[in-house]
Amino acid sequence: MTTPAILPPDSLSGVDVGLSVSDSADLDRLGLTVRHADITVGEVARAVLVGGGTLTYGGWIKPSSFTDLLMHEVRRYGTRAGSVTFCLALPQHRRLTLSELRDYDRGLGAAGRLLYLDADGSPITANLGRVEAAETLEDPEVLGASYTGLRRYMAQHTNARVIVGGQLSGFQGVMPGVIEEAITSVAAEQPLYVCGGFGGAGAAIVDALDMADMSWLPPDMPLHGADPAVVQSLDLLRIAAMASTRSVLDNGLTPGQMAELAASHRAGEIASLVAQGLARAFAGS
Repeated sequence: MTTPAILPPDSLSGVDVGLSVSDSADLDRLGLTVRHADITVGEVARAVLVGGGTLTYGGWIKPSSFTDLLMHEVRRYGTRAGSVTFCLALPQHRRLTLSELRDYDRGLGAAGRLLYLDADGSPITANLGRVEAAETLEDPEVLGASYTGLRRYMAQHTNARVIVGGQLSGFQGVMPGVIEEAITSVAAEQPLYVCGGFGGAGAAIVDALDMADMSWLPPDMPLHGADPAVVQSLDLLRIAAMASTRSVLDNGLTPGQMAELAASHRAGEIASLVAQGLARAFAGS
């Protein structure tokens, strides 16, 4: 196993890294499990925190989720208050009672914080326009706008993006969430680090942006990659990349390293590559 690169203290001071993480439908066929993705996210988080950087994640908060995994790393390696921010879209925080949100927020301590967003992606207080009880939002337009707003906010308030896995079906919103996160990051001209070895959206993004050769994948992988909604979202990603003044290849990694990142499922190797890329991309910032 590759030992993750250890960055000098404060080499990533002031750098906030957005994490795009979700399960991939291709894990079984690649001989992997969700645990492999979990370990990878933990190693990447550790590398960023040791370098003095911070993390932002826009997923669900629930037991045995990526949020618990991130907080485990933050408690061990976070060097400052607010080492991790959990951005919650409107449907995410409305599905929990106010008491549950307060309890979770207290459990984060000084190292983490919850940030509540409205349907446009603007920060609000947890109790704005609601009562104690939980509420399930079902209007497709509200859901789509809320998740797009979340991803737009994250791109505006982070400096780089790491992508691991990602579902291409059953998504909530106008397109697969991880692809939309990639689009907003590319439009914001952020360095992009995409792990394709877990299949899913990550593999589709690497292939669509020609970041590395993905011919090692079976022709029918990633699963649902040929679905019309996925194809359309990848076209929008290519358009965003062409409109950006920053090349998606400008992330501090050599072509060979990007090929390793695109194919690897080894947590230590992935974390080492991401750490090296971030250090080079933000050297002297």
